[in-house]
Amino acid sequence: MSAVPPYAVPVLRVQQSPGTGAAMVTAGVAQTPHAGVGQVHDLPLRATEDPTLDGTTRTGSTAATPPRHRDRGEDAGAGGFGRAAGWTVLGTALPGAGLLNAHRRVLGWLALLPFAMAVGAAAVVWGSGRAVDVAQRYLLDADVLLGVAVAVVALALAWGAVVVGTHVAQRRLRGVRGHRVASSLLVVALLAVVALPAAKTVQYALVSRSLLTSLFPSGGDGASDEPTGTAADPWKGIPRVNVLLVGADAGADRTGTRPDTVIVASINTETGDTVIFGLPRQLSDIPFPEGSPAAEQWPTACEANGTGGCWLNAVYLFGTQNPQLFPGAPDPGLRATEQAAAGIVGMDIDYTAMVNLAGFQDLIDAMGGIRLTVERRIPIGGGERLSASGRVVGTYPVTGYIEPGRDQLLDGFHAEWYARSRWQSDNNDRMNRQRCLINAAVQQYSALDLARAFPQLAASAERDVTTDIPASRLSAFVDLGRKVKEAPLRTLSFTEPLISTGSPDYDQVHQLVQQALVPPAPSPSSSPTTTTPAPSSPAPSTATTGPSATASPTDGSTPTATETPPSGEAVDADSVCPA
Repeated sequence: MSAVPPYAVPVLRVQQSPGTGAAMVTAGVAQTPHAGVGQVHDLPLRATEDPTLDGTTRTGSTAATPPRHRDRGEDAGAGGFGRAAGWTVLGTALPGAGLLNAHRRVLGWLALLPFAMAVGAAAVVWGSGRAVDVAQRYLLDADVLLGVAVAVVALALAWGAVVVGTHVAQRRLRGVRGHRVASSLLVVALLAVVALPAAKTVQYALVSRSLLTSLFPSGGDGASDEPTGTAADPWKGIPRVNVLLVGADAGADRTGTRPDTVIVASINTETGDTVIFGLPRQLSDIPFPEGSPAAEQWPTACEANGTGGCWLNAVYLFGTQNPQLFPGAPDPGLRATEQAAAGIVGMDIDYTAMVNLAGFQDLIDAMGGIRLTVERRIPIGGGERLSASGRVVGTYPVTGYIEPGRDQLLDGFHAEWYARSRWQSDNNDRMNRQRCLINAAVQQYSALDLARAFPQLAASAERDVTTDIPASRLSAFVDLGRKVKEAPLRTLSFTEPLISTGSPDYDQVHQLVQQALVPPAPSPSSSPTTTTPAPSSPAPSTATTGPSATASPTDGSTPTATETPPSGEAVDADSVCPA
């Protein structure tokens, strides 16, 4: 080293004493060796080593102590904590990004590539407009739902591992206690962000699977042959589907289960146009299929069993007490009611569904209630108490009232009594309230509402709903439900004076049903709500009497109910129900 370099170079200077052999290490710049000192070795500093040149001397055994790397040491301040926290958060939202930044390239790409592929596939499906169809097709399959639950658990565990791994790769906080605590809390919060949605998804998947396997049969168990169709059009060749809806009352003071509400909904599978036929519970002379075992035994067996009042609402108990008349039926009572309803309306019943009234309360409550306009005081309770033989032995007490008011939010208990109360009322008024309740539910409840309340709805449905709709038809019914929500809902109740419930003319009922199924002709009026009778109907009256004004709340009074049009045409539910 005889010449001074043209520029200074940072070096570590190691000098060894000739006498003792001790090593002296000095940081500085390259210089000419001092006279009288042993060998001098100038070692250039690397860029990663501490560039501070303070001229201090360190002693060691034989070699210089290796410098510490900053990315493995203590944080110099809050800036390092913020950087590590930011990359940990980003690595949670975009799995693998934080690992790549920390030079963990293999792990980073293993996390990032599957995530990017999944997001890309979801974007393609969403962009094609088939997201709902794809979800509907696969998420109504019990096996797929189980696979979804397992996959989500595995995904959540892997995602959580990425969060922790990103934090470990990014941390520079070994010596700062406050930062260590804050970073640990951050990781816990991020793990919760990953775990909570995953847990909710698993809950929905398992609840849905339980509902599918327990409520909906795996095959077509209904009385009618299962309709045929194609995957593209499950209702191909099926112009209408007829569904029997039964509201059952099985209270402790009742003799068996008695349907409190019997409705047949006939749905146009192409347009969603729906006609609801209300069947009064007091209908007599039930027309079971000619030549069937039930037709031979009714009403003799009903009267012999002491069910009391062999009307339509006694048919369920008749079937339950005589299961041999309905071989192979999982619920003989419901099968008997189905056959009776088919004979009344003169149409085959494709599917049935029965809801216990206690479950009806739960369903309304799970949806957050229902909004209805109540025009008069509706008694809660009341009505005649019947013995097992059908004799009146007393009355039920009136425990309260639903007060009049527009756009009231009713909970499940009050919505049930709005629909079923018979005290100070007549059958016509009661059935009109029932169809107003159905119309309000169709209009108010959205798919988002159903999804939000699904766990509660599913639990209630498993407990209080019976149906023969097979799981294989659920997707088709979901499609049909969307059409029903957008189409008009028309109603026709077979009450007096339209027909005599004590001695009904079922040929007349069949004719009225067929007339009601004809879609109304377009109205010449500009008003879209005006309902024009079907061309095949007899000349109708020019107006439909709406619901009565507020009736007198005096005990014993009978309000004026909405009149069924004398010609028997189906009317738009909106024209019957108060706004």
